[in-house]
Amino acid sequence: MSALTKIVIVSTFFLSAAASAQQPGSVQYNTVYLPGHGVGDTKAPPAKWGAWARGDDRTLGITFDGRTEDEAKALAVADCQAKGSKNCLPMETFFNTCALVAAGPSNRIIQTSNRGLPWGRRQALKACGDDCKIVVEGCALP
Repeated sequence: MSALTKIVIVSTFFLSAAASAQQPGSVQYNTVYLPGHGVGDTKAPPAKWGAWARGDDRTLGITFDGRTEDEAKALAVADCQAKGSKNCLPMETFFNTCALVAAGPSNRIIQTSNRGLPWGRRQALKACGDDCKIVVEGCALP
């Protein structure tokens, strides 16, 4: 047997083994990691916090960008103070959800919604009354 024939036989063996490595149903199909199978991106995204704060003149500060609960409280207080209010205190925090504020001449409702903004809008307006409108909305989602 010539050297050329041996090379052809050996290369044919390796090519057929490589070609069957990723075929559905083969042992190798489920044991070889491919980039599309989530290798490296299996870590869950961090939670995102939101909060609202109220000043002594009923000014509302709100944030949707906190990385921690304490940071969200601080951002909401800072937003309240930036609007000119004094003695702003954090009132409520929320994470991985949406929040909306509906307000009217005689009422103001803060609604959180883990079902998304459209559902939250309907609920906030229903709770607030006919003369209300959405004045602030956003989501603290990763």
